[in-house]
Amino acid sequence: MFSTYAEALSLPGALRFSLAGLLARMPIALLGIGTVLFVQLQTGSYALAGALAAVLVCAQAIGNPLLAKAADARGQARVMIPAAIVHVLSLGGLIASVYAQSHPVVVVLLALVTGASLGPAGSLVRARWIYAVKSPQQLNAAFSWEAMMDELLFITGPVLVTVMATTLFSSAGLALSLVVLSVGACLLYMQKASEPPLTRATGTKRGRVLGNPGILVVVVCYLLLGMNFGAIDIIAIAFADEQGAQPLGGVLLGIFAAGSLVAGAGYGTIRWKASAATRLVVANTALALGLCLLLLPHNLFQMGAVMFVVGFAIAPTLIAGSTLLQELAPQGRTTEALSWSGTSMGIGVALGSPAAGAIIDGIGAQEAFWLVAGLGLVSAVAGWLGRSTMRRA
Repeated sequence: MFSTYAEALSLPGALRFSLAGLLARMPIALLGIGTVLFVQLQTGSYALAGALAAVLVCAQAIGNPLLAKAADARGQARVMIPAAIVHVLSLGGLIASVYAQSHPVVVVLLALVTGASLGPAGSLVRARWIYAVKSPQQLNAAFSWEAMMDELLFITGPVLVTVMATTLFSSAGLALSLVVLSVGACLLYMQKASEPPLTRATGTKRGRVLGNPGILVVVVCYLLLGMNFGAIDIIAIAFADEQGAQPLGGVLLGIFAAGSLVAGAGYGTIRWKASAATRLVVANTALALGLCLLLLPHNLFQMGAVMFVVGFAIAPTLIAGSTLLQELAPQGRTTEALSWSGTSMGIGVALGSPAAGAIIDGIGAQEAFWLVAGLGLVSAVAGWLGRSTMRRA
């Protein structure tokens, strides 16, 4: 059943760059919740915690396509190794500034630099896959594998961060993020053999990534999904806190990702006849309907069970979206196009986190799931309305 994964991972250098990429992008599962827990434990406010996390993630969303565009033109190592150094230094400064109760302007500036310099490691790894594979089936397996790796991070990351922050010290999760980024960036970007060749196409041939209406529709869907994921990160912690077990908030998020991991494993073994556009809108609709179920649970056991089931729709949505972005990308802009998935989701997280935090502080975690349900339905409608634009040029 899983021979397609073995075939893809046996390609020259594939396993090495994939595992290195796993470490390099581990911060995507650590920074957001790590910042929320760090600031909340230091200040006692979920709204303030969500706001600072939003600043960091929004900066990441702005920086990702710029770094991806530069990597397409100049090479991954040449761009991303300096960016990683800046990220490590600024994150260390951010942690110190919060402990020192520095002026808010200093804290915000450090958060901006930290987010902007993180880089789209997931997109850069996927770009290496596009260069390495020899068939659409291998690419489907590769993208599914990377989606599973993402979900593995989202299973283990929130649990690690929550346990470390609540049992060791409040910034422990952010410290872990700093270490794994340092190691992962060195291991990934020093692998020159698997790095995609530089693109030298003219501006006319390269085109504008966001000039494609199909890509814009995908970006909107990912934006709304990001708002949901940002909201759920906050709500899960607050829901567990209201139940008297805050450390289990990370476990809930891990269960959510576990459902996605299982679905992603099966997705990559299927030889799909439906187009990537059809797969995206159907999976996104299933996810939207599932998110409405989060209104029902009233205890941690029920919430965990529902989140596991709802998680089954996440990986198929994200894999189909990545495939579609790769298909629609202008010549020489593949990494940049793929980075817009993370960028739009990052902006969504930046909007969803403080919105959920304000609702939680005002009326409670259970009621905040109405925000999640509404955003999911809007995303599904946007996908269906824009389906006709999602065609390869």
